[in-house]
Amino acid sequence: MTNYRQDIGADEIVRSLMQDSSLQFVDCNTHLRKGICPACGKHELWIKKDEPWRVSCNRETKCGWTASTRELLPELFTNFSKKYAPTENKPNQTADAVMGLDRGFDLSKIRGWYEQAAYTFPRSTTMCHTVRFYLDKEKTRYWERLIDKTKADGQKNNIGGKRKPDGSLFKGDAWLPPTVSLEEGDRCFLVEAIFHSIALYHYDIKAAATISSNHFPEAFIKEHAGKGITWVLALDGDKAGRKGTIKDAKLLNKMGEKVEVLILPDNGKDWDDYHREHKLNKTLIENGLYKGKLFMAESVEEKAYFFYQRHPYRTFILDFKAALYGIEINSGALEMDLNPKKKQDGESDPEPIKLSSKQGWDIFIRNVDVDQISNVYPRFLYMERDEIMEEQRYVFQINYSNGNPSDIIGLEGTNITSPDAFHKSLLNKSRGGTFDGEVKQLKILRDGWLNSKMKTVTAIPFVGYDRDSSAYVFQNAAYFNGQEIKLNNDGYFQVGKTGIKTTLNGVSIETDGEFDTTWLENFHSAFHWQGLALLAFWLGSLFAQQIRTKHKSWPFFEFTGEPGAGKSTVLEFLWKLFGRDDYEGFDVMKATTAGRRRAFNQVSNLPVVIIESDRDDGSKDGKAKQFDFDLCKPFFNGRGTGTLGVARRNNDVEESLFQAALVISQNAEVDGSEALLQRVVHVHVDKRHHKPDSRDTARWFERQSSKTVGGFMRKALRHERQILQVYEKAFPKYERLFGQNEKIRNERIVKNHAQVAAFGDALSVLFPKAMTSERQEALASYILKRAEAREQRLAHDHPMLEQFWESYHYLNTQHPTKEDDFLNHSNKSDQLAINLEQIREMCQRHGQEMPDLRQLKKLLPHGKRHKFIESSRAINSRHLGKTVRCWIFQK
Repeated sequence: MTNYRQDIGADEIVRSLMQDSSLQFVDCNTHLRKGICPACGKHELWIKKDEPWRVSCNRETKCGWTASTRELLPELFTNFSKKYAPTENKPNQTADAVMGLDRGFDLSKIRGWYEQAAYTFPRSTTMCHTVRFYLDKEKTRYWERLIDKTKADGQKNNIGGKRKPDGSLFKGDAWLPPTVSLEEGDRCFLVEAIFHSIALYHYDIKAAATISSNHFPEAFIKEHAGKGITWVLALDGDKAGRKGTIKDAKLLNKMGEKVEVLILPDNGKDWDDYHREHKLNKTLIENGLYKGKLFMAESVEEKAYFFYQRHPYRTFILDFKAALYGIEINSGALEMDLNPKKKQDGESDPEPIKLSSKQGWDIFIRNVDVDQISNVYPRFLYMERDEIMEEQRYVFQINYSNGNPSDIIGLEGTNITSPDAFHKSLLNKSRGGTFDGEVKQLKILRDGWLNSKMKTVTAIPFVGYDRDSSAYVFQNAAYFNGQEIKLNNDGYFQVGKTGIKTTLNGVSIETDGEFDTTWLENFHSAFHWQGLALLAFWLGSLFAQQIRTKHKSWPFFEFTGEPGAGKSTVLEFLWKLFGRDDYEGFDVMKATTAGRRRAFNQVSNLPVVIIESDRDDGSKDGKAKQFDFDLCKPFFNGRGTGTLGVARRNNDVEESLFQAALVISQNAEVDGSEALLQRVVHVHVDKRHHKPDSRDTARWFERQSSKTVGGFMRKALRHERQILQVYEKAFPKYERLFGQNEKIRNERIVKNHAQVAAFGDALSVLFPKAMTSERQEALASYILKRAEAREQRLAHDHPMLEQFWESYHYLNTQHPTKEDDFLNHSNKSDQLAINLEQIREMCQRHGQEMPDLRQLKKLLPHGKRHKFIESSRAINSRHLGKTVRCWIFQK
C-alpha cells in the first residue's frame, strides 16, 4: 500500500470528525476510536489520524461497514476554491487541494506536472479555477479539470490551446507523465484519463492517457513503434470502455503491435477510485487481464481454452455472445496429448507441451466438445427480499443472443428446481428465452448462483427514508450520509454493504432537477409568512423520523384559507421541489379505508397531504361523511396507520408505522378533540398581503416543474448533516423562548412550534443569502403568534360551539311567555337538558344560523363552556310535561 504524504487536509478531516455529534469519536492518540457506526449503531468506528481517508467499523464479521471520508463528509470535498483560495505564496493551492485531498495523490510525486489555471464560461464573465495539464512540451495545448463547477453540457473537463496543423487539439496523441519514458520491451497501459495514469504511476505502472475511450492515439503508438512495447488496453469497465477496447485492439493488431486487454469490473469505479480505496493491487490487475482474455475470445472454444487454463474442470458452462454453452473436456486424452511418451525404447520422453502454447491450443481444440443449452444468458444478480411481506425472489438479468435489449426478471425458487421449470419460466417471463440443458447442467448453474456468497437486496414498498439503512431511496437515486447514489446496472442501490430498492411505482420522485436560490424572495412576497412557515415544515418533513427518534414526535401542519388565496399554488410548487409534478395531495373522502391506509404508507420522510376533506358534496348528509382526523393522532409519534390480519394460521397481524409528515389543506379549520388540536401547527392564508403584482409572481411558481426546481430536495439531502446540526442548535433556543411566553401554557404547543421554527433557521443552509438572520427571527415571531393562537383556540370552544351556545342563550329570551330558560328541559338546577331539533326549529323561526347537527354532535362532547354529561337521554320535560330526548350538560 502506498504511504500517502498529503500536504493538506488531514487535520481538517480529523477536526470535522471530532466535531460531528452523530459520530461521537474519542481521540486516542494515533487513532480516533469508539465512534458510532452508521450501519450497526455500535461504538466501534475507528480511523487513523495521520491517514484519515477511510473510517471502518471494528465489527468486521457482524457489520464490516466502511466508507471513505470523502463519502462520509462530502461537504469537506467541495468548495475548494473558497477553502483553499490561491495566495501569492501558494498560487497552486486550490489545485493542490483537489489533487491531494480529493484525488488522494501524493503531491511529492507529481509536483510540476500541473498548474492552477482558470476557465471562463462561454458568453459570460463567470470563471472558475482549474487543474491544468499541458499536452505538449511547448505548453501550447492543455487538458484541464474544472474545480467546483460544471459546464452547461455536464462536462467537468476542458481541452484548449493552440490547435495543431491538422486543426485538432489532441488527435492521435496521448498524455504520458512527464517523468516517464517508454523503453525497449516496456509494458504501457492505455487508460482513458490523466488521473487514471497518475493513479497507476503511484504503483510504478507506466500508463498513457488517451483522454477518451473514443480516441485512438495512433501518432503516439507510431512514435514508439519498433520498441517491442506491449500495449495493455485498460479502459474503463463500462459499456463505452469495452466498446473502445474492441476497436483499439483491432487497430493495434493491424499496426503489428503487441496487445493485451485488461477489463475492469463494470461497477462505476475507475483506476483513481481504486487508488483512493487502497485497492489498486496485483490481484485487481491479474483478474483484469484474465477477464480481458475471456472478453476478447472470438469463439466459444477459445473462451473455454482460457477458462480451462485457470479452472481445469472436466465439464463447465460458459456464456458467449449472450447464449449458454455446455463444455465437456476429454481430460484424459488431453493430458496424454500434452505429455507425449517416447516412441521407441532408448529414447527419452519428449518435453511436455504447454497448454498455453500454440501447439497446446491445437491439442485443446481436438479434445473439447461444445453444445448450446440456452439461447439467452441468464445472469444471476441477487436475491430480492421483502421483509414486510416475507417474500423473496431470485433476480436475473436476461441477455439475448438475438440483439434484444436485456431484461431484469424475478423468479420464484420453484422456477429453478428443474430444467423443465426453468425452461417454462424463461418462456413466460423473457422474450423467447429457452433452456435445453440437462439436470446436471442446471445444477452447475444453480450451484454457481446460490452456493457462492449471495447478494441480498432489500425491497421496500415505499419511497423515501429507510430507517434500517438510514438511506433515502427513490426510483432513480438514493442518498446516504449526504452522498448521492445512482441506480446501478442491476436495478438497485448499493448503500455501503446493503443493496436496496423500492418496489413502489405509484409515487414517482425525480431528484435530478435544478436548484436556484433566487426564488425565495419572491416566494415570501407571494405567499407571505404562511408560505414560508409551510416551506420550513416541508424541509423538516425530510427528517421526520430522525426527529421522532430524538424528540419522540413531529407535528401536523394545517394549511387553511379562503378560496383563491393560493393554497393549491403553494402546495403544487412545494411538491415540485420534491420532484413530483402535477400533484397537490389526495382527497381522503374519495378513498376507501384500505386506500387511505396505503396512501399513508407510500412515503417516508415526505409529506402526506390531505386536501379538501371539509368539502360538502351536495348530498343530503355530505358533511356527515367528513374524515375524522382524530384517527390520525397516532401519526404524531410515528405509530401505526391501521391493523390488518395476516393470512396465516395464527394470530399475527400487520401494522405499518406512519413514517411521513402530515399536512392538512382545506378551506375550514380542522375539528377534533383537544388531543388532536394540540398536535397541529396551523396557519391561515388570506389575501391581505396580496399586491398588484402578486398574481404575476404566483404564476411564475405555477410555471415551474420538477426539472427546473426539483434540485431542492437533492440539495437538502446532500446537506442532511448540516441541516440537522442547525436544527439541533435552534430547537432548544426556540423551545426556551416560546416556553417563556406567558400566553402559552401547553408544552406540546411550545414543542411543535419550536420544531417548525428551528427548521426555518435550517433553511439558511439552502438559502444562505435570502434566509438572513433577520428573516429567521421574523419567521420565528410569526410562528410564535401561531402558537399563541393555538393556545387560545384550546382555551375556548370551537367557533361552531361558541356560535351554538350564543344562539341557545339568545333564543331562551325569545319565548312569548318570557318563561325563563324554556329551552332547558331539566328538572335539576345544575344541569341543562336540550333538544337539538327544538333548537333548530327556533333558529329557523328567529333567523339564527344553526350549525350542521351532525358536525355539532361531534363537537359537543369536547366543549368547555358547558361540560358534556350524556347524549340522547329520555327525560320528563319540566315545560312540556312529557318525555323528550335531550343532550345533558352542566350549567
